[in-house]
Amino acid sequence: MRRHILAGLLAWGLFTGCNEVRQVRLTFGAEGEGLDGFLCREDDGAYLLSRALPAGGGAVPSSLVIDFIRLGGLPGCRSGQLVSWCAEHDCAVIPGHRVCIPAPLPDITDLPRPEARQVIGQALGSLSGASVSSEAPEEFVIVRATATLQSCEELAASGGGAALREEALVGCAYSCPVALNAIEGDVYLGFDTLTEQCAQGVRVCASGDLHWRP
Repeated sequence: MRRHILAGLLAWGLFTGCNEVRQVRLTFGAEGEGLDGFLCREDDGAYLLSRALPAGGGAVPSSLVIDFIRLGGLPGCRSGQLVSWCAEHDCAVIPGHRVCIPAPLPDITDLPRPEARQVIGQALGSLSGASVSSEAPEEFVIVRATATLQSCEELAASGGGAALREEALVGCAYSCPVALNAIEGDVYLGFDTLTEQCAQGVRVCASGDLHWRP
């Protein structure tokens, strides 16, 4: 069975050999509860997203990168479990499946967290129905959505699975390990954090190998 992945907040359709079409959504939750990884602050209290505001104001020119991360098995879902698993297994972006979508994000510099969550959710909601993949990998993966200041053109030129530049990262969310050809319903993307100062967590989430680095 082939699965066609859409963004809607990211959704995807599934195609079988009999041309059956099914759709599954990638979602950050009904209330945007999975967007914590887009609301991280540096140690000085500034949102990651605020680092790249245009001089004249307006939206930050960012991109949303959808990756499928090969796991080589079935670890737990929490970030610590994934990092521990990937310390001993080859966790890596699956080449040829990356999709990049231009996704300008709003200025949230002076917004409290609940309002910032709402406006980012609205911005990403505008991508609803965008195509992510026409065929899901046939193995256990995590689905990752990363917001970066790198343009889709730059990422395409650097190769389909090239590492994202750390200094350009502004957000990240990921799914639990999932076999996409067996999933029914939505695939939830979220981010584990107990504090707003979670910039390092974004860097780990967006890394090519999911290995912890101090």
